[in-house]
Amino acid sequence: MTRTPPDLAFVMVAVRWTPPSALVQNVAKRRVLERFSHPGKRWRVLCGEWPLDQPRTLDYTPAGVLAGGGNPVVGLEAATATLRALYKPGSPKTEVAGLHVVSSFDDALREAVERSAPIGVRASGDPASGHDHAWWVRWLAGVRDAWMAVCDGYWCLSPSNSVAGSEATRLRLASAVVEALKWSACDRFGPDEVLWARIGQLFAASPEARDSVVGGDVHNIGREYLRAVAHYSINLDQVELEMGIALGHVVDVCLPFLSLDRRAADVPQYVVIPEEGTIPARQMGKHREGEWRFAPWAAGELLAEFSRQLARSIVPAPFGRLPLEHARAAVEYLRMQWSKAPPVRTRRRYLQDASADIARGLHACTAVIGGQPLPVPRNWRVVDFSRSGLQIVANSDPTRAWPDIGELLGIHFVDGDGWQLGIVRRLRMWATHAGLGIELLARSPSLGVVDDGRNSVDGILCDVPSKGEALRVLLPANAPALAEPVFVKTSGSVCKLRSLGVLRREAGYQLQVFQVL
Repeated sequence: MTRTPPDLAFVMVAVRWTPPSALVQNVAKRRVLERFSHPGKRWRVLCGEWPLDQPRTLDYTPAGVLAGGGNPVVGLEAATATLRALYKPGSPKTEVAGLHVVSSFDDALREAVERSAPIGVRASGDPASGHDHAWWVRWLAGVRDAWMAVCDGYWCLSPSNSVAGSEATRLRLASAVVEALKWSACDRFGPDEVLWARIGQLFAASPEARDSVVGGDVHNIGREYLRAVAHYSINLDQVELEMGIALGHVVDVCLPFLSLDRRAADVPQYVVIPEEGTIPARQMGKHREGEWRFAPWAAGELLAEFSRQLARSIVPAPFGRLPLEHARAAVEYLRMQWSKAPPVRTRRRYLQDASADIARGLHACTAVIGGQPLPVPRNWRVVDFSRSGLQIVANSDPTRAWPDIGELLGIHFVDGDGWQLGIVRRLRMWATHAGLGIELLARSPSLGVVDDGRNSVDGILCDVPSKGEALRVLLPANAPALAEPVFVKTSGSVCKLRSLGVLRREAGYQLQVFQVL
């Protein structure tokens, strides 16, 4: 059993850490500052398993803390606790040492995230890719929290809340803010007003703010502000984690071709006012004093060239170890989002204030459609609807975990009849609630059994079986492959089917489509 030294109780040692008392924290702060006042060695055990033939020793460097004894999740949480304990604005000595600590963690954190991210792990064939969904949810939360701690560290420890600090410190802070905004979006959090205010303040006070155009080809605060807007423009909170990581990488590759411009174009653009700390908003036509407009179209030719290479199964060199399938998806997504005719909502939405019971996952949806009571009571509010979807506000969840993109939901209006099925397409979280964009999948689902004579699988029919028409069926993710001929049995009939393939595959279900013969 590893014993945690009392002077480093809040730091990850081997594989666990213990919350410290106030006295212990004070001692720890002094000792850590002393050790971090000298450049630490780079990672030798970065987010990998600790060699069995080597003794476990105390590593006080930022890299050592983040390594977490071979567990990146625990290391991220320990790093956050360390940084939170070190904030002490107002003392020049502590300020200097503290800035060195934060910058050291900043450097180590970037490498830690790159080495432990799921897209990189899977691309390299690391056995760590066997971690389950819950582990990656915790990893993502750890990355977000660690970057928030780095941002707060720079802000608290820099003179005059960073605006009057050194140019190097301001640039480091701006870059850390972008990382915090990016990972918050990947973790489905709504835009952080405090972070947008900070980076807007930094940009407004920078020399770049006096120009008419800010490009992404020179590493300065203007470039970081542009980078923040670029990441916001692609709706990272609406894509899965691996896709978000791939998009972030491709956006950074495209930065030299992106710009912020004071002139308005005759197309929809994301607009920001740095002095006011505004969050980017897409608009067209009207112009206010102090506005900067995001112009991504010069990247179109570059993305087209990337697309041609990827069509030949060639991953462009700037993409590094990004897997081919993720690179393709990211490039095509950006070409669509950054076109002069970006995707817009075509169906009219209607305001609504209704209460709805919610079932989460295939098993729960099967139960309630079959007339069983709701396994876990949830009552959320529907705030608007269209022909194809709903917008839901959720104030709490008994499981303490919000649905993720792609999750299957059952929806029953309290004053309505029957259950509907939907898929989560958008998720945005705040401290007290979450907003969910739901694509309706079935308005009158029913239960059925799909059978090929050897295997029999319970499923949910999204459509009424009709000869010659397509029939969508929800089946468990681990359902066996069905051989022809396939039959579906409902309460009143048996129909012969021909498989047309899988439309969607998620962790908890698969959506197959058949033709009714």
